[in-house]
Amino acid sequence: MLKALVVDDEKPARDELSYLLSLESALEVVGQADSGAAAITLAAKLKPNVIFMDIEMRGVTGLEAASVLRSLLPDVIIIFSTAYDHYAIKAFEIGAVDYILKPFEGQRVHTAVERLKNYPAVHWQAAAQRMDEVFRQTKTVVTKLPVDKNGKIVLVSYDDIVYVTIKRGTVLVITHQDEYQYHGTLAELEERTRQTSLTRVHKSYLVNLDKVSEVIPWFKGTYWLKVDHPLHTEIPVSKNQIKEIKSLLGLK
Repeated sequence: MLKALVVDDEKPARDELSYLLSLESALEVVGQADSGAAAITLAAKLKPNVIFMDIEMRGVTGLEAASVLRSLLPDVIIIFSTAYDHYAIKAFEIGAVDYILKPFEGQRVHTAVERLKNYPAVHWQAAAQRMDEVFRQTKTVVTKLPVDKNGKIVLVSYDDIVYVTIKRGTVLVITHQDEYQYHGTLAELEERTRQTSLTRVHKSYLVNLDKVSEVIPWFKGTYWLKVDHPLHTEIPVSKNQIKEIKSLLGLK
């Protein structure tokens, strides 16, 4: 039994597609989402193996949401839906198993489900990997990080992150307003944010250098960074990171 999530920012479209999918005995619609951000939260909870994703949505687009979802659910297959032919062509270009055009037609939806139902496991995984590769090549970049707060997935802008630390094996993402958990390693997050202002300053810390308000010289040539945060947090700089951090901050 295929578990499907339907994502569209227009309720009539969500309801129509969900109804057509409900007629398919090989598939169960486990949820609906009205935005890319909501899709990420629901998918992390429901773990569908197929997502019917509208491409053009307000806020986080379908392509941006798909990029995040592929990192959260390595085996998920995404079928894009759209009212425009040129977006459908783009969907196939990025490695989608299938696409469906609006307004939805029962026979076309049935064909898509039949294709999924009969898709060999090896081809399923190949399609998922092909999508990841195209996302990398086309640089479909989401400038927000999916993090956890009380069991809910929240998208935090990289610019809003003050620093990231690890405590008792848990990676914590700190903003001005709140604290979140990141379900991955600090090294993975460092790689993911390599093109941002988040920089490794210590084995246990990444710091947004745009949020550094003061550099404090310490013993034996070491430094602490005071960050722009309500708690006026001070973060240590490892000796092997001092040269790079001084260079990035323009210090002599």
